[in-house]
Amino acid sequence: MYLRNIFYLQLIVISYANNIDIIRDYFVSKNVTRVAGFSCGIPEGDYQLFKLLSDAGIGVAISQFKSTLNISQFLHTRYCNLGIFLNLQCSIADKDVVKIFYETSTHQMFDHLHQWLILGKSMNHIVKLLNDSAFSIITDVAIAVPRNDDYILYDVYNHCKACGGLLKIIKLGSWSRDNGLHIILQIDKFTRRWNYHRMRIKLSGIVTVKPVNQSLVEYLHERNDIYTDHWAKFGFAIMERIKDIFNFTYEITYLSHWEENDTSGPLHNAFKNNIADLGYFPLSITMNRLDNGNVLVQFSPTRTCFMLLTMPASKMDMNVLFRPFEKNVWYMIILLTVIILLVLWVAFKLEKHVANTDYDTTGLIIVGAFCQQGLPFENNQFSSRVVFLQTMIFGLLVYNYYSAAIVSSRLYAPLERMNDSLFSLVKSKMKVASHKSIYFNALLGTPTKEVKFFKKYWETIPEEERFYSIPEGVKKITEFGFAYHAEPYLVYPVIERVFDNKMICQLSEVHLLRPTALALWSSPKSKFHEITKIGIYTSGIRQRELKRWTTRQPYCDKDKYYVSSVTIYETTPIILILLVGIILSVIICFVENIIFRTIRKKQGQIIETNNTNKK
Repeated sequence: MYLRNIFYLQLIVISYANNIDIIRDYFVSKNVTRVAGFSCGIPEGDYQLFKLLSDAGIGVAISQFKSTLNISQFLHTRYCNLGIFLNLQCSIADKDVVKIFYETSTHQMFDHLHQWLILGKSMNHIVKLLNDSAFSIITDVAIAVPRNDDYILYDVYNHCKACGGLLKIIKLGSWSRDNGLHIILQIDKFTRRWNYHRMRIKLSGIVTVKPVNQSLVEYLHERNDIYTDHWAKFGFAIMERIKDIFNFTYEITYLSHWEENDTSGPLHNAFKNNIADLGYFPLSITMNRLDNGNVLVQFSPTRTCFMLLTMPASKMDMNVLFRPFEKNVWYMIILLTVIILLVLWVAFKLEKHVANTDYDTTGLIIVGAFCQQGLPFENNQFSSRVVFLQTMIFGLLVYNYYSAAIVSSRLYAPLERMNDSLFSLVKSKMKVASHKSIYFNALLGTPTKEVKFFKKYWETIPEEERFYSIPEGVKKITEFGFAYHAEPYLVYPVIERVFDNKMICQLSEVHLLRPTALALWSSPKSKFHEITKIGIYTSGIRQRELKRWTTRQPYCDKDKYYVSSVTIYETTPIILILLVGIILSVIICFVENIIFRTIRKKQGQIIETNNTNKK
């Protein structure tokens, strides 16, 4: 009896030593840095396992299963892979094993961050206890079953049990004390698990204008000149390619109503209520959406804006008179004018026979030179002629440079575009309207100051004047003083057909939704998240569909020039100068006449007084 007990004890020790060795070898091959698991509660064995894994550079946490154990906390990981071992060869009740699998499935612990190794006595017994409700294509579960002194390892996964998937058991390799671990499945798990065998997946999106008598799939395949449900068709085109790659079958539904105060949108509510696994309508990434969905793939930023034509200048600008020359040029002209004035005056003063050599005469000559007006100038002295000639040449150059600069500045003058601000749009008192989209009310609910300011203005617009179709809205844009809101990708094709190059160059945009990244989404517990993401990123589908479904901004050819009439606002400064000159001349004339009459009257009185005295 004593020898028999020693023999059984040695068998247990050998068996336990084998368990420890296979655990170490398996997780070393998986390149994990941390391991947690459930042991049989033998201190010597736990210590030996600690030592072996620590020597291999792997951190380890071991616990004997108890009803009070917080499994979700014990097996939690977020940033790195965690190896988990479960030894069912110990004396653990089946109900406790079922509880372990239930809790780990509830907390989604069969994902790519958790790598399981289950040791058991027989495959049938383990499969009976196993809960594969949370299994998916990314599940990494290996079951080791003893065969004599060796172990046979099996790879176990299920694409999606809720979708009708069956548990797959494939031989992974073997382990022996002499040869160690030998893996025969060298192909990565996605390559060998890609075929979903026409499994049905719930796919949903947001569609607003589908005709009643047309099927949903036919409508989503449709593409015409006027884009309707543009993003839904774009996302569905990507999902169609994924279906073909992995042999899916879709149960396609659509949502057509968006509650006014719903910031997440109907698609994420469908995820929350397990109505959909994947979504084919791209939505922007926000914090509240991340609570009810997972991002599959991001796309180029989208935006919405009010499009309008830049109106001609509607305010007087006195700088138009001084803009052709820089400040230092004006200073140099003034300096040279003063020098020429002094030189002319000196030259005339030195010539005794020249009349009218005052400053007003020389000043009049300079003004005449600048304005290219002829002056009565007769002089036989070469010095005066040289001074007068260089004055006229200087005036000619200034006149021509100024005229050319005026023309050039008007041709190349930048358009005074409206600031990209809703405040500026409202203050301009332009008429505004929008393309009727399902998410427009959600955009108006954005909690920013300028959107709130615009929303108050929007609510003052009559209901029948708020929304126009895209062709009607583009036609309205051609009328100055109207701004139309839509996604640029929907409007640009129509603008290219309707607008000429001049109008394209005058097009301005005021954003309601500034550039924001869009993303395709999946439900938080979707079994198809990883495989869909891999299919989109590795196949080039995203870039190809973006090129097909996005349109470029209409090109403004700035090399073309257009002759446009001079507006009253541009001529106002010149007219004001003319009016000021006329008024000043009238005042001077009036003053001169008063002075002249007063002097004549006084002279007449003096003459009359002298004549009286002579008599």
